Amino acid sequence: MPPTLIIDGYNLIRNSPILAPIDHQDMEEGRETLIARLSEYRKIRHFPIVVVFDGTGFYHLSTTQENRMGIKILFSHRGQTADDFIVSLAKQKGRETVVVTSDRGIHDRLKSSNCVCVTSETFDAKIDNALYELYKGQSLEKEAEEDARHTVSKKGTSRKLPKKARRKRDILRRL
Repeated sequence: MPPTLIIDGYNLIRNSPILAPIDHQDMEEGRETLIARLSEYRKIRHFPIVVVFDGTGFYHLSTTQENRMGIKILFSHRGQTADDFIVSLAKQKGRETVVVTSDRGIHDRLKSSNCVCVTSETFDAKIDNALYELYKGQSLEKEAEEDARHTVSKKGTSRKLPKKARRKRDILRRL
């Protein structure tokens, strides 16, 4: 079963070198560009994607939930922060959930759950790699891994990562 991606929308936008300048000019255009990039990503990876935006202060919003281009878009309710909304949603979804945010508070609150947390910068690089793969037909990460594999000589005893770290590594590889 593919993991569900829960993305802190504004956090990803503001930590992305591509999206941050657009958001600085027009916040709505930044959201639209993020949704377009995620829909392209979804064509390649086929993961269910939920993007959460902070709806506090946006009284003009007619709806707090919509589906566009295969992406589920949620706005937090009045009086509730996007952080609280993301944490409760991630705990509902359970084990096969990847939360994308650079917010340390969310990472700390989700440590005890079975969710995997990924920084916005890491996920933005994964999107870039997937789009490169879509348009060029080859992966940047696979090329780098092959180069590294040929230069590393193994010495000493092997060290197996803890189960939680192996699970996170495996999920990150699938992204």
